[in-house]
Formats: sequence, structure tokens, C-alpha cells
Amino acid sequence: MADPSNGLWRILILDADPADPKWILATVTQPGHVRPANPDAAAVDEVTAAWVLHSSEVPHPVLTAMPAKCWRIDARKDT
Repeated sequence: MADPSNGLWRILILDADPADPKWILATVTQPGHVRPANPDAAAVDEVTAAWVLHSSEVPHPVLTAMPAKCWRIDARKDT
């Protein structure tokens, strides 16, 4: 996993909802807002849901699955 403590993480998200498709540019500003995940997870587990509740500052968060694809934006390294 890349280390977000070295700077901000910028994420490009394609929300492919047929009723309202959109590009979303998001910035992760706190290292605690990134945590390891199981790449085979089919759903949000209880530990992750508790982390979201604690970290998101959203009271009673509801997690809605989206038909989305996501890319991390990195600076190009000149060689």
C-alpha cells in the first residue's frame, strides 16, 4: 500500500450510474483515512464499518455500493 503520510492522495472516480454518470475528483488529506483492505471482499465488514463511523464524522453513516471504478493519481516520475 502506498504511504499517504508522504503527501495527499488524489483519487479519480468514475461513477458509472446510468441515471447520473459522473467523474469525481477526491483528495484524501489524512493518513488515517486510508487502511488496508481485503481485495476479495464482497461487502464492507464490521471492522471497516466501525472505522468509517469513527473516521468519517458522519453520524449513522449508510454505505451505498456504487457502480464505480477508481484510479489513484500519482505524479509522473521523470526518468
